[in-house]
Amino acid sequence: MAKLLNTVFLYLLLLILSLCYLRMDVVGLDPKMKTASPKTAQTTSESSGVLVSRILHDLLNESRYDKTLRPSFGGPPLIIESNVNIRSMGPISETANIYQFDCYFRQMWTDSRLAFLERYNYNKTLSVSISTLRLIWKPDTYFFNGRKSYIHDITTPNKLLRIEPDGRILYSMRLTIQAGCPMNLAHFPLDTQRCPLEFGSFAYSSNDVIYHWKLPSDVSECPVKRAKDMQMSQFDLIRIETYNTTQPLTTGLTRGLTSSKLRINFYLKRHLGFYLLDMYVPCNLLVFMSFVSFFLDKEASAGRVALGVTTVMTLTMLGFVGRSGIAVNAGITALDWFVIMCFCFVGLAMVEYAGVSFSEHAGPGGVGGEWEKASKERADYYAPLVFQEDVQAILEESELGDLIANHRDSPQQENFLTLQPITHERKVHRSWFGRVFTAVSSSKYESSNGLHNATYKGRNIISADDAKHFRYDNRLDTVSRYLFPLCFIISNIFYWFLYVNQSTAAYEDAILNKDISVDSQRSCY
Repeated sequence: MAKLLNTVFLYLLLLILSLCYLRMDVVGLDPKMKTASPKTAQTTSESSGVLVSRILHDLLNESRYDKTLRPSFGGPPLIIESNVNIRSMGPISETANIYQFDCYFRQMWTDSRLAFLERYNYNKTLSVSISTLRLIWKPDTYFFNGRKSYIHDITTPNKLLRIEPDGRILYSMRLTIQAGCPMNLAHFPLDTQRCPLEFGSFAYSSNDVIYHWKLPSDVSECPVKRAKDMQMSQFDLIRIETYNTTQPLTTGLTRGLTSSKLRINFYLKRHLGFYLLDMYVPCNLLVFMSFVSFFLDKEASAGRVALGVTTVMTLTMLGFVGRSGIAVNAGITALDWFVIMCFCFVGLAMVEYAGVSFSEHAGPGGVGGEWEKASKERADYYAPLVFQEDVQAILEESELGDLIANHRDSPQQENFLTLQPITHERKVHRSWFGRVFTAVSSSKYESSNGLHNATYKGRNIISADDAKHFRYDNRLDTVSRYLFPLCFIISNIFYWFLYVNQSTAAYEDAILNKDISVDSQRSCY
Protein backbone atom coordinates (compact mmCIF):
# COMPACT_ATOMS: atom_id res chain seq x y z
CA MET A 1 0.00 0.00 0.00
CA ALA A 2 2.79 2.34 0.90
CA LYS A 3 4.55 1.52 -2.38
CA LEU A 4 1.38 2.34 -4.30
CA LEU A 5 1.07 5.70 -2.57
CA ASN A 6 4.69 6.54 -3.34
CA THR A 7 4.15 5.70 -6.98
CA VAL A 8 1.05 7.89 -7.19
CA PHE A 9 2.89 10.73 -5.49
CA LEU A 10 5.76 10.51 -7.96
CA TYR A 11 3.35 10.54 -10.93
CA LEU A 12 1.61 13.58 -9.51
CA LEU A 13 4.91 15.38 -9.01
CA LEU A 14 6.00 14.60 -12.54
CA LEU A 15 2.65 15.81 -13.83
CA ILE A 16 2.98 19.11 -11.94
CA LEU A 17 6.52 19.68 -13.25
CA SER A 18 5.42 18.92 -16.77
CA LEU A 19 2.58 21.42 -16.54
CA CYS A 20 4.93 24.10 -15.21
CA TYR A 21 7.38 23.46 -18.01
CA LEU A 22 4.65 23.67 -20.64
CA ARG A 23 3.38 26.89 -19.10
CA MET A 24 6.79 28.54 -19.28
CA ASP A 25 7.25 27.37 -22.86
CA VAL A 26 3.91 28.89 -23.86
CA VAL A 27 4.76 32.33 -22.53
CA GLY A 28 8.25 32.12 -24.00
CA LEU A 29 10.28 31.84 -20.79
CA ASP A 30 13.48 29.89 -20.55
CA PRO A 31 13.09 27.47 -17.62
CA LYS A 32 16.76 27.90 -16.78
CA MET A 33 17.11 31.67 -17.17
CA LYS A 34 13.62 32.61 -15.98
CA THR A 35 13.69 35.65 -18.45
CA ALA A 36 11.90 36.60 -21.66
CA SER A 37 13.47 35.04 -24.74
CA PRO A 38 14.05 36.87 -28.09
CA LYS A 39 11.23 34.84 -29.47
CA THR A 40 8.86 36.47 -26.96
CA ALA A 41 10.05 40.02 -27.85
CA GLN A 42 9.68 39.26 -31.52
CA THR A 43 6.24 37.85 -30.98
CA THR A 44 5.24 40.91 -28.94
CA SER A 45 6.61 43.28 -31.58
CA GLU A 46 4.86 41.41 -34.34
CA SER A 47 1.62 41.46 -32.42
CA SER A 48 2.00 45.24 -31.85
CA GLY A 49 2.68 45.83 -35.53
CA VAL A 50 -0.32 43.71 -36.44
CA LEU A 51 -2.43 45.74 -34.04
CA VAL A 52 -1.26 49.08 -35.53
CA SER A 53 -1.91 47.81 -39.03
CA ARG A 54 -5.36 46.72 -37.96
CA ILE A 55 -5.99 50.12 -36.35
CA LEU A 56 -4.92 52.01 -39.48
CA HIS A 57 -6.90 49.67 -41.72
CA ASP A 58 -10.02 50.20 -39.66
CA LEU A 59 -9.56 53.96 -39.26
CA LEU A 60 -8.81 54.64 -42.91
CA ASN A 61 -11.45 52.35 -44.32
CA GLU A 62 -13.15 54.27 -47.08
CA SER A 63 -16.53 53.15 -45.82
CA ARG A 64 -16.09 55.19 -42.63
CA TYR A 65 -13.42 57.79 -43.52
CA ASP A 66 -13.88 60.34 -46.32
CA LYS A 67 -10.61 62.21 -46.92
CA THR A 68 -12.36 64.80 -49.07
CA LEU A 69 -14.20 66.24 -46.07
CA ARG A 70 -12.46 68.22 -43.40
CA PRO A 71 -12.69 67.08 -39.77
CA SER A 72 -15.83 68.30 -37.98
CA PHE A 73 -17.44 69.02 -41.33
CA GLY A 74 -20.58 71.06 -40.85
CA GLY A 75 -19.55 71.98 -37.31
CA PRO A 76 -17.25 74.63 -35.85
CA PRO A 77 -14.18 75.68 -37.84
CA LEU A 78 -11.14 73.45 -37.61
CA ILE A 79 -8.16 74.91 -35.72
CA ILE A 80 -4.81 74.41 -37.42
CA GLU A 81 -1.75 75.30 -35.36
CA SER A 82 1.60 75.99 -36.98
CA ASN A 83 5.17 76.77 -36.07
CA VAL A 84 8.38 77.24 -38.03
CA ASN A 85 11.97 76.32 -37.28
CA ILE A 86 14.39 78.19 -39.54
CA ARG A 87 17.64 76.40 -40.31
CA SER A 88 19.25 78.88 -42.72
CA MET A 89 18.38 82.06 -44.59
CA GLY A 90 19.63 83.42 -47.89
CA PRO A 91 20.30 84.44 -50.52
CA ILE A 92 18.47 87.79 -50.51
CA SER A 93 18.22 89.58 -53.86
CA GLU A 94 17.64 93.32 -54.16
CA THR A 95 17.32 93.09 -57.95
CA ALA A 96 14.42 90.61 -57.84
CA ASN A 97 13.03 91.68 -54.43
CA ILE A 98 13.02 88.13 -53.08
CA TYR A 99 14.45 86.27 -50.12
CA GLN A 100 14.84 82.58 -49.36
CA PHE A 101 15.17 80.39 -46.28
CA ASP A 102 15.24 76.72 -45.32
CA CYS A 103 12.93 75.59 -42.52
CA TYR A 104 10.90 72.87 -40.85
CA PHE A 105 7.25 73.76 -41.37
CA ARG A 106 4.90 72.06 -38.92
CA GLN A 107 1.09 71.88 -38.83
CA MET A 108 -1.10 70.31 -36.13
CA TRP A 109 -4.82 69.67 -36.10
CA THR A 110 -7.29 67.21 -34.56
CA ASP A 111 -9.23 64.69 -36.62
CA SER A 112 -11.64 62.88 -34.28
CA ARG A 113 -12.24 60.22 -36.94
CA LEU A 114 -8.65 59.01 -36.37
CA ALA A 115 -8.93 58.70 -32.56
CA PHE A 116 -8.18 55.13 -31.45
CA LEU A 117 -7.60 55.26 -27.70
CA GLU A 118 -11.11 54.36 -26.53
CA ARG A 119 -11.88 51.96 -29.36
CA TYR A 120 -8.67 49.92 -29.34
CA ASN A 121 -7.28 50.74 -25.90
CA TYR A 122 -3.92 51.61 -27.46
CA ASN A 123 -2.27 54.72 -25.99
CA LYS A 124 0.89 55.08 -28.03
CA THR A 125 1.61 57.62 -30.78
CA LEU A 126 1.54 56.15 -34.26
CA SER A 127 4.65 56.99 -36.30
CA VAL A 128 3.44 56.07 -39.73
CA SER A 129 4.84 56.25 -43.23
CA ILE A 130 4.31 59.39 -45.29
CA SER A 131 2.40 57.23 -47.78
CA THR A 132 -0.46 57.48 -45.27
CA LEU A 133 -0.74 61.18 -46.16
CA ARG A 134 -2.59 60.35 -49.37
CA LEU A 135 -5.23 58.51 -47.34
CA ILE A 136 -6.14 61.27 -44.88
CA TRP A 137 -7.41 64.82 -45.07
CA LYS A 138 -4.73 67.50 -44.73
CA PRO A 139 -4.92 71.31 -44.94
CA ASP A 140 -4.39 73.02 -48.30
CA THR A 141 -1.88 75.51 -46.91
CA TYR A 142 -0.09 77.73 -49.40
CA PHE A 143 2.16 80.81 -49.22
CA PHE A 144 0.47 83.97 -50.41
CA ASN A 145 3.72 85.74 -51.41
CA GLY A 146 5.65 82.58 -52.32
CA ARG A 147 7.67 82.35 -55.51
CA LYS A 148 9.55 79.06 -56.02
CA SER A 149 9.18 77.04 -52.84
CA TYR A 150 9.83 73.30 -52.84
CA ILE A 151 9.97 70.25 -50.55
CA HIS A 152 13.29 68.49 -50.08
CA ASP A 153 13.18 64.91 -51.38
CA ILE A 154 16.76 63.64 -50.94
CA THR A 155 17.09 60.83 -50.11
CA THR A 156 13.34 60.51 -49.58
CA PRO A 157 10.66 63.19 -49.27
CA ASN A 158 11.46 65.05 -46.03
CA LYS A 159 8.06 64.65 -44.39
CA LEU A 160 6.89 63.39 -41.04
CA LEU A 161 3.47 62.17 -39.87
CA ARG A 162 2.40 61.36 -36.30
CA ILE A 163 -1.07 60.40 -35.06
CA GLU A 164 -1.88 60.76 -31.36
CA PRO A 165 -4.37 58.42 -29.60
CA ASP A 166 -6.92 61.25 -29.37
CA GLY A 167 -6.77 61.88 -33.14
CA ARG A 168 -4.36 64.83 -33.03
CA ILE A 169 -2.09 64.89 -36.09
CA LEU A 170 1.40 66.33 -36.50
CA TYR A 171 2.47 66.96 -40.08
CA SER A 172 6.01 68.29 -40.57
CA MET A 173 8.05 68.85 -43.71
CA ARG A 174 11.31 70.47 -44.67
CA LEU A 175 10.81 73.34 -47.11
CA THR A 176 12.91 75.86 -48.94
CA ILE A 177 10.68 78.89 -49.25
CA GLN A 178 11.34 81.69 -51.70
CA ALA A 179 9.06 84.65 -51.11
CA GLY A 180 8.67 88.20 -52.32
CA CYS A 181 10.03 91.04 -50.21
CA PRO A 182 9.12 94.59 -51.28
CA MET A 183 12.28 96.51 -50.41
CA ASN A 184 12.69 100.22 -49.79
CA LEU A 185 16.24 101.00 -50.87
CA ALA A 186 16.21 104.73 -50.17
CA HIS A 187 18.70 104.20 -47.32
CA PHE A 188 20.79 101.51 -49.05
CA PRO A 189 23.29 100.33 -47.76
CA LEU A 190 22.29 101.69 -44.35
CA ASP A 191 18.85 100.13 -44.62
CA THR A 192 16.80 97.67 -42.58
CA GLN A 193 14.30 95.63 -44.61
CA ARG A 194 11.02 94.06 -43.48
CA CYS A 195 10.38 90.84 -45.38
CA PRO A 196 6.96 89.21 -44.80
CA LEU A 197 5.79 85.62 -45.17
CA GLU A 198 2.04 84.97 -45.31
CA PHE A 199 0.36 81.59 -45.46
CA GLY A 200 -3.12 80.22 -45.04
CA SER A 201 -5.75 78.03 -46.66
CA PHE A 202 -6.16 78.26 -50.40
CA ALA A 203 -9.82 77.17 -50.58
CA TYR A 204 -11.33 77.29 -47.08
CA SER A 205 -12.70 80.42 -45.48
CA SER A 206 -12.60 81.27 -41.78
CA ASN A 207 -15.93 79.46 -41.38
CA ASP A 208 -14.13 76.18 -42.08
CA VAL A 209 -10.47 76.62 -41.12
CA ILE A 210 -8.73 78.97 -38.71
CA TYR A 211 -4.96 79.19 -38.40
CA HIS A 212 -3.26 79.79 -35.05
CA TRP A 213 0.36 79.87 -33.99
CA LYS A 214 1.43 76.85 -31.98
CA LEU A 215 2.99 78.30 -28.86
CA PRO A 216 5.73 76.34 -27.09
CA SER A 217 5.38 75.16 -23.52
CA ASP A 218 7.11 78.36 -22.44
CA VAL A 219 4.65 80.96 -23.67
CA SER A 220 7.38 83.62 -23.60
CA GLU A 221 9.12 81.86 -26.49
CA CYS A 222 8.39 82.46 -30.14
CA PRO A 223 6.53 80.04 -32.46
CA VAL A 224 9.13 80.93 -35.09
CA LYS A 225 12.58 79.78 -34.05
CA ARG A 226 15.92 80.00 -35.77
CA ALA A 227 19.04 77.90 -35.47
CA LYS A 228 21.55 79.29 -33.00
CA ASP A 229 24.39 78.93 -35.51
CA MET A 230 22.50 80.60 -38.37
CA GLN A 231 24.52 83.31 -40.13
CA MET A 232 23.92 85.36 -43.26
CA SER A 233 26.48 86.95 -45.55
CA GLN A 234 24.53 90.13 -46.30
CA PHE A 235 22.19 90.76 -43.38
CA ASP A 236 21.59 90.23 -39.69
CA LEU A 237 18.19 88.92 -38.59
CA ILE A 238 17.50 91.36 -35.74
CA ARG A 239 13.78 90.85 -35.13
CA ILE A 240 10.90 88.45 -35.87
CA GLU A 241 7.21 89.29 -35.50
CA THR A 242 4.30 86.85 -35.81
CA TYR A 243 0.67 87.76 -36.46
CA ASN A 244 -2.76 86.18 -36.65
CA THR A 245 -4.70 88.03 -39.32
CA THR A 246 -7.86 87.78 -41.38
CA GLN A 247 -8.27 88.90 -44.96
CA PRO A 248 -11.62 89.72 -46.59
CA LEU A 249 -12.55 87.67 -49.64
CA THR A 250 -13.97 89.82 -52.42
CA THR A 251 -14.40 87.52 -55.41
CA GLY A 252 -17.01 85.02 -56.57
CA LEU A 253 -19.20 83.13 -54.13
CA THR A 254 -16.83 83.89 -51.26
CA ARG A 255 -17.67 87.61 -51.29
CA GLY A 256 -18.31 88.79 -47.75
CA LEU A 257 -16.33 85.98 -46.12
CA THR A 258 -12.87 86.17 -44.58
CA SER A 259 -9.78 84.01 -44.83
CA SER A 260 -7.55 83.20 -41.88
CA LYS A 261 -3.82 83.80 -42.34
CA LEU A 262 -0.61 83.66 -40.37
CA ARG A 263 2.13 86.14 -41.04
CA ILE A 264 5.81 86.43 -40.15
CA ASN A 265 7.80 89.66 -40.47
CA PHE A 266 11.57 89.25 -40.70
CA TYR A 267 13.57 92.40 -39.97
CA LEU A 268 16.92 92.24 -41.76
CA LYS A 269 19.68 94.78 -41.12
CA ARG A 270 22.29 94.99 -43.85
CA HIS A 271 25.98 94.45 -43.16
CA LEU A 272 27.81 97.73 -43.81
CA GLY A 273 31.40 96.41 -43.72
CA PHE A 274 31.49 95.29 -47.36
CA TYR A 275 30.28 98.66 -48.65
CA LEU A 276 32.69 100.56 -46.42
CA LEU A 277 35.66 98.72 -47.90
CA ASP A 278 34.32 98.48 -51.45
CA MET A 279 32.70 101.91 -51.94
CA TYR A 280 32.97 104.49 -49.17
CA VAL A 281 36.71 104.27 -48.43
CA PRO A 282 37.78 104.22 -52.14
CA CYS A 283 35.48 107.17 -52.94
CA ASN A 284 36.91 109.19 -50.04
CA LEU A 285 40.46 108.41 -51.14
CA LEU A 286 39.70 109.45 -54.74
CA VAL A 287 38.31 112.79 -53.60
CA PHE A 288 41.35 113.52 -51.44
CA MET A 289 43.59 112.49 -54.34
CA SER A 290 41.88 115.12 -56.51
CA PHE A 291 42.75 117.71 -53.86
CA VAL A 292 46.46 117.03 -54.50
CA SER A 293 46.18 119.16 -57.66
CA PHE A 294 45.87 122.28 -55.47
CA PHE A 295 49.47 121.74 -54.36
CA LEU A 296 50.85 121.35 -57.89
CA ASP A 297 52.31 124.28 -59.78
CA LYS A 298 49.92 125.96 -62.14
CA GLU A 299 52.34 125.37 -64.97
CA ALA A 300 51.96 121.58 -64.49
CA SER A 301 48.79 121.53 -66.54
CA ALA A 302 49.34 118.01 -67.85
CA GLY A 303 49.65 116.57 -64.35
CA ARG A 304 46.67 118.46 -62.94
CA VAL A 305 44.37 117.58 -65.84
CA ALA A 306 45.46 113.94 -65.88
CA LEU A 307 44.86 113.67 -62.14
CA GLY A 308 41.38 115.16 -62.45
CA VAL A 309 40.36 112.97 -65.38
CA THR A 310 41.67 109.82 -63.68
CA THR A 311 39.74 110.46 -60.48
CA VAL A 312 36.54 111.22 -62.42
CA MET A 313 36.76 108.04 -64.48
CA THR A 314 37.58 105.87 -61.46
CA LEU A 315 34.73 107.39 -59.48
CA THR A 316 32.37 106.73 -62.40
CA MET A 317 33.38 103.07 -62.43
CA LEU A 318 32.80 102.79 -58.67
CA GLY A 319 29.37 104.37 -59.07
CA PHE A 320 28.32 101.72 -61.60
CA VAL A 321 29.69 98.94 -59.38
CA GLY A 322 27.68 100.24 -56.42
CA ARG A 323 24.40 100.04 -58.36
CA SER A 324 25.06 96.68 -59.97
CA GLY A 325 23.48 94.75 -57.08
CA ILE A 326 20.15 96.62 -56.85
CA ALA A 327 17.09 96.96 -59.03
CA VAL A 328 17.10 99.49 -61.85
CA ASN A 329 13.86 101.06 -60.60
CA ALA A 330 15.09 101.34 -57.02
CA GLY A 331 15.42 105.13 -57.26
CA ILE A 332 18.23 107.16 -55.76
CA THR A 333 19.82 105.44 -52.78
CA ALA A 334 21.99 106.74 -49.95
CA LEU A 335 25.03 105.31 -51.72
CA ASP A 336 24.09 107.18 -54.91
CA TRP A 337 23.94 110.45 -52.99
CA PHE A 338 27.40 109.78 -51.56
CA VAL A 339 28.85 109.09 -55.03
CA ILE A 340 27.15 112.26 -56.35
CA MET A 341 28.69 114.23 -53.49
CA CYS A 342 32.13 112.86 -54.37
CA PHE A 343 31.54 113.69 -58.05
CA CYS A 344 30.76 117.28 -57.10
CA PHE A 345 34.02 117.72 -55.20
CA VAL A 346 36.12 116.07 -57.91
CA GLY A 347 34.41 118.14 -60.59
CA LEU A 348 34.87 121.35 -58.62
CA ALA A 349 38.58 120.55 -58.27
CA MET A 350 38.85 120.52 -62.07
CA VAL A 351 36.76 123.68 -62.38
CA GLU A 352 39.08 125.33 -59.86
CA TYR A 353 42.05 124.68 -62.10
CA ALA A 354 40.14 126.13 -65.05
CA GLY A 355 39.63 129.26 -62.96
CA VAL A 356 43.33 129.40 -62.16
CA SER A 357 44.27 129.11 -65.84
CA PHE A 358 41.69 131.69 -66.89
CA SER A 359 42.89 134.16 -64.29
CA GLU A 360 46.34 134.13 -65.94
CA HIS A 361 45.05 135.70 -69.14
CA ALA A 362 41.98 137.69 -68.17
CA GLY A 363 41.34 140.56 -65.83
CA PRO A 364 39.37 143.76 -65.52
CA GLY A 365 40.70 144.99 -68.86
CA GLY A 366 40.43 141.70 -70.69
CA VAL A 367 43.29 140.64 -72.91
CA GLY A 368 46.00 143.28 -72.66
CA GLY A 369 44.58 144.56 -69.41
CA GLU A 370 46.25 145.24 -66.10
CA TRP A 371 46.82 141.61 -65.26
CA GLU A 372 48.44 140.84 -68.61
CA LYS A 373 50.75 143.76 -68.03
CA ALA A 374 51.68 142.37 -64.63
CA SER A 375 52.38 139.01 -66.21
CA LYS A 376 54.59 140.70 -68.85
CA GLU A 377 56.46 142.55 -66.13
CA ARG A 378 57.06 139.27 -64.38
CA ALA A 379 58.39 137.74 -67.59
CA ASP A 380 60.73 140.70 -68.14
CA TYR A 381 61.98 140.37 -64.59
CA TYR A 382 62.62 136.67 -64.79
CA ALA A 383 64.40 136.80 -68.15
CA PRO A 384 67.71 138.22 -66.94
CA LEU A 385 67.68 136.25 -63.68
CA VAL A 386 70.76 134.32 -62.58
CA PHE A 387 71.41 132.76 -59.15
CA GLN A 388 74.26 133.78 -56.91
CA GLU A 389 75.63 130.26 -56.86
CA ASP A 390 75.81 130.23 -60.66
CA VAL A 391 77.69 133.54 -60.64
CA GLN A 392 80.27 132.33 -58.15
CA ALA A 393 80.84 129.17 -60.20
CA ILE A 394 81.34 131.31 -63.29
CA LEU A 395 83.72 133.63 -61.47
CA GLU A 396 85.84 130.71 -60.36
CA GLU A 397 86.14 129.33 -63.90
CA SER A 398 86.36 132.51 -66.00
CA GLU A 399 87.33 136.17 -65.92
CA LEU A 400 85.58 138.45 -63.46
CA GLY A 401 84.05 140.52 -66.23
CA ASP A 402 82.54 143.90 -65.80
CA LEU A 403 81.25 143.08 -62.34
CA ILE A 404 84.76 142.64 -60.89
CA ALA A 405 86.36 145.27 -63.11
CA ASN A 406 84.05 147.96 -61.88
CA HIS A 407 84.67 147.16 -58.23
CA ARG A 408 88.19 145.72 -58.20
CA ASP A 409 89.37 148.39 -55.79
CA SER A 410 86.27 148.37 -53.61
CA PRO A 411 86.99 147.69 -49.92
CA GLN A 412 83.67 145.85 -49.78
CA GLN A 413 84.68 143.51 -52.58
CA GLU A 414 84.40 140.46 -50.29
CA ASN A 415 80.89 141.43 -49.26
CA PHE A 416 80.05 142.05 -52.88
CA LEU A 417 81.27 138.67 -53.96
CA THR A 418 79.19 136.89 -51.29
CA LEU A 419 76.16 138.99 -52.29
CA GLN A 420 74.51 139.03 -48.90
CA PRO A 421 71.01 140.51 -49.40
CA ILE A 422 70.59 143.79 -47.57
CA THR A 423 67.25 145.17 -48.78
CA HIS A 424 64.35 143.83 -50.74
CA GLU A 425 61.86 145.59 -52.92
CA ARG A 426 58.55 143.76 -53.19
CA LYS A 427 55.81 144.31 -55.76
CA VAL A 428 52.31 142.95 -55.32
CA HIS A 429 49.80 142.81 -58.18
CA ARG A 430 46.17 141.88 -57.64
CA SER A 431 43.38 141.06 -60.08
CA TRP A 432 39.65 140.64 -59.76
CA PHE A 433 40.29 136.88 -59.52
CA GLY A 434 42.29 137.48 -56.33
CA ARG A 435 45.56 136.60 -58.05
CA VAL A 436 48.69 137.46 -56.00
CA PHE A 437 51.97 138.07 -57.81
CA THR A 438 55.01 138.82 -55.62
CA ALA A 439 58.39 139.79 -57.00
CA VAL A 440 61.53 140.53 -55.06
CA SER A 441 64.14 142.83 -56.49
CA SER A 442 67.66 141.60 -57.01
CA SER A 443 70.04 141.48 -54.09
CA LYS A 444 72.03 144.59 -53.41
CA TYR A 445 75.56 144.95 -52.16
CA GLU A 446 77.05 147.79 -50.19
CA SER A 447 80.11 149.63 -51.46
CA SER A 448 81.79 152.92 -50.82
CA ASN A 449 79.51 154.46 -53.40
CA GLY A 450 76.36 153.21 -51.68
CA LEU A 451 73.94 150.45 -52.61
CA HIS A 452 74.22 148.89 -56.06
CA ASN A 453 72.34 146.19 -57.92
CA ALA A 454 74.40 143.04 -58.28
CA THR A 455 74.68 142.25 -61.96
CA TYR A 456 76.74 139.93 -64.07
CA LYS A 457 76.93 140.65 -67.78
CA GLY A 458 73.66 142.53 -67.60
CA ARG A 459 71.78 139.87 -65.62
CA ASN A 460 70.29 140.39 -62.16
CA ILE A 461 71.79 138.28 -59.39
CA ILE A 462 69.89 136.97 -56.39
CA SER A 463 70.69 134.44 -53.69
CA ALA A 464 69.02 131.04 -53.38
CA ASP A 465 67.08 132.30 -50.33
CA ASP A 466 65.57 135.09 -52.39
CA ALA A 467 64.69 132.76 -55.24
CA LYS A 468 61.77 131.29 -53.30
CA HIS A 469 60.00 134.63 -53.38
CA PHE A 470 59.71 134.34 -57.13
CA ARG A 471 57.46 131.27 -56.78
CA TYR A 472 54.04 132.73 -56.41
CA ASP A 473 50.66 131.09 -55.71
CA ASN A 474 47.21 131.80 -57.02
CA ARG A 475 44.80 132.81 -54.32
CA LEU A 476 42.30 130.22 -55.60
CA ASP A 477 44.84 127.45 -55.04
CA THR A 478 45.77 128.80 -51.62
CA VAL A 479 42.17 128.97 -50.42
CA SER A 480 41.21 125.64 -52.04
CA ARG A 481 43.93 123.75 -50.17
CA TYR A 482 42.04 124.37 -46.94
CA LEU A 483 38.46 124.98 -48.10
CA PHE A 484 37.90 121.83 -50.15
CA PRO A 485 39.07 119.26 -47.55
CA LEU A 486 37.20 121.09 -44.80
CA CYS A 487 33.95 121.17 -46.78
CA PHE A 488 34.29 117.50 -47.74
CA ILE A 489 34.83 116.42 -44.14
CA ILE A 490 31.81 118.45 -43.02
CA SER A 491 29.73 116.92 -45.83
CA ASN A 492 30.78 113.42 -44.72
CA ILE A 493 29.76 114.11 -41.14
CA PHE A 494 26.40 115.50 -42.26
CA TYR A 495 25.82 112.53 -44.60
CA TRP A 496 26.44 109.86 -41.94
CA PHE A 497 24.51 111.73 -39.27
CA LEU A 498 21.51 112.18 -41.58
CA TYR A 499 21.24 108.65 -42.98
CA VAL A 500 22.05 106.78 -39.78
CA ASN A 501 19.27 108.67 -38.01
CA GLN A 502 16.86 108.26 -40.92
CA SER A 503 17.55 104.53 -41.12
CA THR A 504 16.85 104.13 -37.40
CA ALA A 505 13.65 106.14 -37.70
CA ALA A 506 12.51 104.08 -40.71
CA TYR A 507 13.08 100.85 -38.76
CA GLU A 508 11.03 102.13 -35.81
CA ASP A 509 8.24 103.28 -38.14
CA ALA A 510 8.16 99.85 -39.79
CA ILE A 511 7.62 98.24 -36.38
CA LEU A 512 4.86 100.65 -35.37
CA ASN A 513 3.04 100.97 -38.71
CA LYS A 514 1.42 97.73 -39.85
CA ASP A 515 0.20 97.30 -43.39
CA ILE A 516 -2.40 94.69 -42.35
CA SER A 517 -5.15 94.30 -39.76
CA VAL A 518 -3.72 92.37 -36.83
CA ASP A 519 -5.75 90.08 -34.58
CA SER A 520 -2.83 89.14 -32.35
CA GLN A 521 0.89 89.83 -32.40
CA ARG A 522 4.03 88.39 -30.85
CA SER A 523 7.54 89.84 -31.18
CA CYS A 524 10.73 87.80 -31.02
CA TYR A 525 14.27 89.07 -30.89
